[in-house]
Amino acid sequence: MKEQIKTLLEYLYMGKEIKKADIILGLGSIDYKVAEKCAELYKKGYGKYIIFTGKCGKGTEGIITQTEAENFRDIAIKQGVPEEKIFLEKCATNTYENYIYSSVVMEKNNLNAKSIIVVQKPYAEKRSYLIAEKIYNKKEIYITSPEFSIENYEEYYNSNKNTNIFEINNEIVAEINLIEKVSKYNLQMYQKIPEKIKVAYNELINKGYDKYVLTDDQIEKAALKTIKTIQDNKKYINL
Repeated sequence: MKEQIKTLLEYLYMGKEIKKADIILGLGSIDYKVAEKCAELYKKGYGKYIIFTGKCGKGTEGIITQTEAENFRDIAIKQGVPEEKIFLEKCATNTYENYIYSSVVMEKNNLNAKSIIVVQKPYAEKRSYLIAEKIYNKKEIYITSPEFSIENYEEYYNSNKNTNIFEINNEIVAEINLIEKVSKYNLQMYQKIPEKIKVAYNELINKGYDKYVLTDDQIEKAALKTIKTIQDNKKYINL
């Protein structure tokens, strides 16, 4: 099982270099290290402001007592980021909404961002990039995450008392499902899934790691909802 997970991680984790940008955008989740990474980048001068985005999703609902955005803000302030340099988006429940609603925050606060560093969970880098290339196609986008080693990924997640490896492995598997199935709705940059990734994915499905894998009907419903959200907020995004 571990080898198959590592195979998926080698595909999902990009590990690219980043440059300084106008905005650091922290996508909310249970991974508090994302907030710490945003704070680190801000203090090193990689961005003028931080936007934390997220209501609550499958990994945080019932676990944290406030929104993901507020939780991340509090962590960043403890890390030394001035509160006035942080903006919050507290409605998003998925990555598309993270990007769309954060665009509204940028517009309404006159942030005029031409470049953005997106900070995400390590295993969600690939999908975050594919979506950003569609939603933010007129901005310079960098994708990054907290320091991470594929070989020691279990150690990384064992340090987070609010989750466990079984949950994380299920989320990793679900990333492949989303990358493959959502592409046909033109909501993200197309990505052909390599054959070895498909093999590892199917082996993990057969082992029961399908907790967050969506059916075609569920994906279609979510895609149509996202398309409407884009249409409702089109003046704020670059489509």
